[in-house]
Amino acid sequence: MTSMAGVRVEKREPARGAGLTLEEAITPESTGRLWGRLYLRCEGLPDAGPPFGLRSGTESYEACWTLHPGNPLPEGLTETEMPGGWYAVAIHEGAYDEIGRTLERLVEDWLPHSGFRRGDGPVAERYLNDPREAPEADLRTEVCLPVVPDPIE
Repeated sequence: MTSMAGVRVEKREPARGAGLTLEEAITPESTGRLWGRLYLRCEGLPDAGPPFGLRSGTESYEACWTLHPGNPLPEGLTETEMPGGWYAVAIHEGAYDEIGRTLERLVEDWLPHSGFRRGDGPVAERYLNDPREAPEADLRTEVCLPVVPDPIE
């Protein structure tokens, strides 16, 4: 991502998901293995929207397959939700292991001058294309930071 000019603030509805939680250090290799296991368990499910990851700090990550409201939860997965609410959304283009830089710029460069402050809840990453089909340079990810209006003092 080359600039923060494309950040948009939008209200999102909750997204229901079937998830797996990473139970080891967050690295490109460990998250790749986690997503591989999730894809195998969700094979054949109808497409209900982009898969998403939920990140709470540097210690917690959950890979989630978006489910339609009526779909049963696949065996071995945990029901999870991308919370509804207001998000600052920036598009990250390129390798997944660089998403942290986009989030860092969103928090450090955009947020202080935005009229918003950090809201509660995890940062969500919505994966807009499939890494099994797109070259790494063409990967597109929405980085969604929960926000609330910053009250004027």
